[in-house]
Amino acid sequence: MAARTRKNGASKTRPAANGELAPEPAVKLVGLSKSYGRTPVLKGVNLSVGQGELFEVTGPSGSGKTTLLRLVHGQLRPSAGELWVRGKNLHRRWRRGLDGLRRDVAFIFQEQRLLPRLNAFENIVYALQLRDPQVPNRVIKQRALEALESVKLAGRTRAYPHQLSAGERQRVAVARALVTRPRVLLADEPLASMDEENAAIITHLLEDAAARGTTVIVASHRHTFAATRILRLPSERVMTNGAKRPSANGNGHATRVANGNGNGNGHTNGNGHSNGAGPTRAWWRVVLPARARPHRAPKATTLPLWRRSAAFTANGYRLVLLNGLRSWSRDVRLAAPVVGTISLLLMLCGALALIGIALQGAVAYQAGQASVVRVYLADGASQSAVDALESRLAGDPRVASVTYLTPAQALKEASQRPGLDSLASLSSSNPFPASLDVKVRLVTQVAAVASSVKGDPAVDPAYPTSYDPDTYSRLRHFALVAGGIAGGIVLLFAIVAYAVVANSMRGIAHARGQEVAIARLLGARSWMLRGPFVVEGLTTGAIAGALAAGLVGAAYLLAVRFEASVYVQLLPGVGPTAVQYVLAAVITAGLVLGTATAMLGFRKARA
Repeated sequence: MAARTRKNGASKTRPAANGELAPEPAVKLVGLSKSYGRTPVLKGVNLSVGQGELFEVTGPSGSGKTTLLRLVHGQLRPSAGELWVRGKNLHRRWRRGLDGLRRDVAFIFQEQRLLPRLNAFENIVYALQLRDPQVPNRVIKQRALEALESVKLAGRTRAYPHQLSAGERQRVAVARALVTRPRVLLADEPLASMDEENAAIITHLLEDAAARGTTVIVASHRHTFAATRILRLPSERVMTNGAKRPSANGNGHATRVANGNGNGNGHTNGNGHSNGAGPTRAWWRVVLPARARPHRAPKATTLPLWRRSAAFTANGYRLVLLNGLRSWSRDVRLAAPVVGTISLLLMLCGALALIGIALQGAVAYQAGQASVVRVYLADGASQSAVDALESRLAGDPRVASVTYLTPAQALKEASQRPGLDSLASLSSSNPFPASLDVKVRLVTQVAAVASSVKGDPAVDPAYPTSYDPDTYSRLRHFALVAGGIAGGIVLLFAIVAYAVVANSMRGIAHARGQEVAIARLLGARSWMLRGPFVVEGLTTGAIAGALAAGLVGAAYLLAVRFEASVYVQLLPGVGPTAVQYVLAAVITAGLVLGTATAMLGFRKARA
């Protein structure tokens, strides 16, 4: 058996009867069946459609025409049998590689499926960008304009789908499918909602696409096109048509010839069969001239790698960044609650972070000062008494060091603490006495050392030491209570934020679900679908994080500005460096939350 080959995306080949390699069919169905629940729609269909063949599927409504096309496009999974499209099986690994397949298999939907937020021109440009992002934007726009001109809609390029009639929307859908130059084209009632003139144009375009090598499968209620074969449903019979596709003759008009398999005069009855005595054409094909074109389109010139890379970067920028920002601006009504909720949550977390840093610093400072006892000296203490006390403390094995602090040094130290400097200015004299700073080796021995200096002639009898056995325990208790309250508040806000974000995600999914579904049907790659959502999430998170960081920074500046007037240091140990880290963390958390919200919305939209 001859080896099968594949080159440049071409279909596999197989030995023909004469020994030459013949291409495999573009679409092949073997015993294909499809049921909806217990209701069978297609049952045991066997069919092969060759490359470049114009094939027609006819039958009444509900006979399974649209179901058959959707199976070939990968929108549905067969219930039984085999389905091969361009060498890819869709009966086993159904969803794997569907995006790549759909870039080669275009679909003209009966309901058009145009993106409502894009105008006619942008719909076609978007399809071309999805098909091959390595094509320069200038070429894409030129091809999109030519496609609209081919369906006589050059004057409606800026019209949105809701501003177009049903026939105009159908023509845009046809232009969008043909402009990508697919290998297989599926058309579901492409002439619906069209007048006679426009129906003739679309008929000519589809027949011309088949003449150029595209496999065209058309579903219609009755035989309309110059198809080589016809599948009639629900009988599932494949019939050979007596008329060949029109070919361009020398005078520029499309002609149609009959072969020996014809069955009459060429007049079409209700079943699509010929029942007369001579070759003829449908009435619209008589008046429509065909342009003299070669049977095959010339091979496109391959662009240099740098041109393709530049085009890919530019189209990726348009597909991801610009589309994401455009979608965010259009969905700002849905994004506003998310921005507000995330910013409030982050503002609370940022404020609690500053308070936590201050408490941690205070606890650490207090833990370090817990082993230091300040012994206040009496005003009338003699130098010899002070020296004797200092020598006794220095000789105590429980004491690590003793430092003498003059009143001037005590005043200077106090002036560096908010509130104490104002307190010192209330008196004309220095209110701070001289003291001895005694550092004890073990915290557990602080109480014993403080008790040993009481009653000494050099010590102030009213305020002998700074030792307070309950200070450190009260501070720890306060830190634990504050942490619990802060955790409860954050949890409450997290629950509220989840409720608001979940509701916003449902709104985003509802607003963008149709767009995601259409983009998937057009063959969009995963990054083309996720990218705009990531950009939306980053935009939402950046705005929310910046707003929260601004509020937290303003709160810190106010605390620093007014802490001296309230005689207490509001955020002890919190400097500009710590604030910068907190603000950076707030902005980063906003980006993460915004992106997570958008990606969850994308998952709902994709589902």
